[in-house]
Amino acid sequence: MDESVLRLHPGDALQLQALQGDDHRLCVKVIGYLPGRSLLVTTPTHHGKVMIMREGQPFVARVMVGNRVVGFNTTIVRSCARPYPYLHLAYPQEMEQIVVRQAQRIGVHLFASVVNDNPDYRRDKPQAATIVDLSTTGALVVAGEQLGEVGDAVVLNCSVKVAGIDRLLAIPALVRNVHREQSGDVALNDGYHHGLQFDIEDEHDAVTLHAFVYEHIARSLSE
Repeated sequence: MDESVLRLHPGDALQLQALQGDDHRLCVKVIGYLPGRSLLVTTPTHHGKVMIMREGQPFVARVMVGNRVVGFNTTIVRSCARPYPYLHLAYPQEMEQIVVRQAQRIGVHLFASVVNDNPDYRRDKPQAATIVDLSTTGALVVAGEQLGEVGDAVVLNCSVKVAGIDRLLAIPALVRNVHREQSGDVALNDGYHHGLQFDIEDEHDAVTLHAFVYEHIARSLSE
C-alpha cells in the first residue's frame, strides 16, 4: 500500500462507524500513527463520558486528507486508559479514496439570520433566513423578504453540529445574486434566494465550517 495516501496530522478528525450494530458514527481525533503497525486516536465520548470500547471490535474509518475522503476497515487493537483514554487501531491494509471538489456543495436546512450594513436593509434585529445549500466558499440562503442587494456585505449567523457539538458561526459574506421564487409550494423554498460568497477571516469559524461540510460529505459517501 502507498503510505503517502494516509498523511494524517495530530488533531485531525476521524470518523468511526461500527461494522455491526447501528450506524451511529463516532468522532475521534488522531494522536499519531506508525505505518504498518497502528493508528492512535482519542477514545470517543458520549455526553462528556468516555465510552467503553471493546478490543477486536471492527469499524469503518473515514477521514479527510487534503481534498480526499479516505476510508478503510480497521479494528481496535488495544484500549488504553493511561495517561489518558486512547485507542490503538489496526493500521489499514487497503484504503479507498474519493476526491472532493473544493467547492462541493451539500444540501442542508439550517435556520440562520443575516445582518446587512446597507442602510436600505438594516433592521433592529437580524433577519431570519434558511440555508438550503452550503459549501466551504458560499451558501444559498432563502428568506421571506429580500435581505440585500448584489454587492452588499452581510454577516450570516447560524449553528452547526460538528462531532456532536453545536457550534455558532458568524460568517462575513458578499451577496453575489438575488432572485425570487414563486412556485406556491413551500417545500420548493419559495421566497427570495440569495447567493452568498464567504469572506471568512476567523480561523476558528473556517475550521468549523470545513469540518461540518466534510463530515456531511463523508456521511453521504457511506450511505
